[in-house]
Amino acid sequence: MPPMAKVDATHSLARAELHHPEPDGDDDRTALVDDPVVRHLRPCLQTARARPSEMCSGCLDHLETAVRAYLRQTHSVVPLSPPVTRGGLAPWQLRGAQEMMRSHLDEAVPLAELARACKLSPSHFARAFRQTTGRPPHRWLVEQRIEKAKQLLVDTTLSLAQIAQNCGFADQSHFTRVFAQLVQSSPGQWRRHRRSGPVAA
Repeated sequence: MPPMAKVDATHSLARAELHHPEPDGDDDRTALVDDPVVRHLRPCLQTARARPSEMCSGCLDHLETAVRAYLRQTHSVVPLSPPVTRGGLAPWQLRGAQEMMRSHLDEAVPLAELARACKLSPSHFARAFRQTTGRPPHRWLVEQRIEKAKQLLVDTTLSLAQIAQNCGFADQSHFTRVFAQLVQSSPGQWRRHRRSGPVAA
């Protein structure tokens, strides 16, 4: 196996990059790569990371912890940095989920559909989305609906009932209540203030 391949195989065993405090050369790397425990656990980790929806995140945590402990004790291999916190969405997953929700602001997007697009279970997706954005999917969606409503309030003459319908709210009352909670103003007051502009001194 070429030296670079040996290093790559070693690095892929844990999420953090690995190194030996005092490398002893190719023989030391070869012993690490040829280790039977390393050789058998590496495919397990790769499979678990490639198909997260089929793998309990807690199980993966324990597996990686075991690998790091084994490498530290048997080969004096230590992580250069603390393990990366897992559980959030990958960039492509976050981008896809947000695009799906933005393109359907006027209707409900089933959590199962969002999760399926991200190749995750609904519960895993909900946890990962919240960890990545700091908000549950529904809360993020509501905030996007309010942003669209603000645009319609300023740029159109649509009634509040029409805006509520276009932004996916059950009715005008629901829209008004949610808008007031997030913006600290009713939609009508907010529209009048924006259209009148700042009062001259």
